[in-house]
Amino acid sequence: MERYSIKMRASSQERHISGAEKIVAREELESYCARLLRRAMDHSKGKPDKINLKIEAVSEDEITFLRALPVTTIKTADPEEGRAAIREYLRQMGLSDRADDILSIWEKSYAMRGAMLLDADTLQRLEPDRERGVRATYMDMDTRDQQRQQACSGKNHFNEALVLATKVVNHPNILAELCVSDDPDYVTGYIASRKLGYVRITTLKEMGSPNGGRVFLFRGNHDEELADCIDYLQRRKVLVQMEDKL
Repeated sequence: MERYSIKMRASSQERHISGAEKIVAREELESYCARLLRRAMDHSKGKPDKINLKIEAVSEDEITFLRALPVTTIKTADPEEGRAAIREYLRQMGLSDRADDILSIWEKSYAMRGAMLLDADTLQRLEPDRERGVRATYMDMDTRDQQRQQACSGKNHFNEALVLATKVVNHPNILAELCVSDDPDYVTGYIASRKLGYVRITTLKEMGSPNGGRVFLFRGNHDEELADCIDYLQRRKVLVQMEDKL
């Protein structure tokens, strides 16, 4: 199958507004470019003055196919209860003595373009560019039936986050990911790992808050393993098989 990667980034006066990406078949390319352009122009964070579309051919042998993480939903009444749930999951992962520090550092990722890459044991920041962070890219869901058209017709926070989390935590040196969206109208976040699966926390910020960011917790050697991890996150093409999650 002939496939293409599409990446969309929209900004206003250098301030990020919207971003999305797809890996689609040749016959879907034109329609998905149009959908992503509409999404860029109709966002709650405002109208962009710059929209970039990047299109690249993707060969089939470049793609890794992964099964979507199992999903659990934890209903929380407010951000404080949501953060308490995150602390509990960090405790289950053996990080209880560092949970508060991890949550505090997580807040510093809110102004970053990408994710913060954090050593889970020393809490040392590992991303080469601390302003940009590490961006997990080149991923989409692998749906080979008519459900794709319905699932991808607009922004779907759950599907997109599950795809990203599945890719991220399938690297052997990523212990977990923490994320909350910067969309002011979306307050759900998650913690994900190979052990926990994808755990949705229904309230992790106040409605209307533009704050959002993500942290990847890394454990391993800071030389070859770190370089391999960053290369995987930023360059490996991944399609996530998730028909039963739609």
